[in-house]
Amino acid sequence: CILETQGLCKEFGAVTAAKDVNVRINKGEVVGVIGSNGAGKTTFINMVTGYLKQSRGEILFNNQSIIGRTPRAITRSGMARSFQVAQLFAQLSVLDNLLIAVAAAESPFPALLVPMRSASRIARADAILVEFGIPQWRDTLVTAVPQGVRKLIDIAMALIGDPQMLLLDEPTSGVSAEEK
Repeated sequence: CILETQGLCKEFGAVTAAKDVNVRINKGEVVGVIGSNGAGKTTFINMVTGYLKQSRGEILFNNQSIIGRTPRAITRSGMARSFQVAQLFAQLSVLDNLLIAVAAAESPFPALLVPMRSASRIARADAILVEFGIPQWRDTLVTAVPQGVRKLIDIAMALIGDPQMLLLDEPTSGVSAEEK
C-alpha cells in the first residue's frame, strides 16, 4: 500500500470539510476521487500533501506516518501533486518555471550562488516540454500561456522529481474541451 488514510477528518470551526475518510491505494493503481463542489476533494489532497493539518486521523505513505511533515518533506519522500489553480511564477517564462523545479528536485538545499541555467538543466527542461507537447511555449511568460498549457506545466513540474505517487487536483478545470 502506497497511501492509506484512517479516520481522516478536517474541521474548520463548525464546518466539517472531510469526515472519516478511509482510503487505501496500492502502488500502480489509478484512482479518481469524485464528488460535488465542497465535498472535500481538495481538502483531502491538501491534508495528504501536508498543506493542511488534519483535525483527526492518520495518513500513511509507504507505511510511514507523514503527519506533521512539511509539504516539501512529503514531496521529497515521493508524493507530488498538481494544484487546482496552477502554482507557477507568473513573472517568469515557462522555461524558467521548469528550471526552478529541476533545481529544487536536484537538491534539498539549492545553492544561491549556483546558476539556475546550466546546460544539463536546460536540456532536461526542454525534454519535459517536448514530452508534454508544449515546446513552442518555452520562452513565453506564463501569463501569456493558455490555461490548459498552464495546467500541463504544473503537472510537468510535479513530475520532475520522479515521484512514486502523483495527485492531480482538478487537472481539467478551467480547460477548454480542445485542450483536454
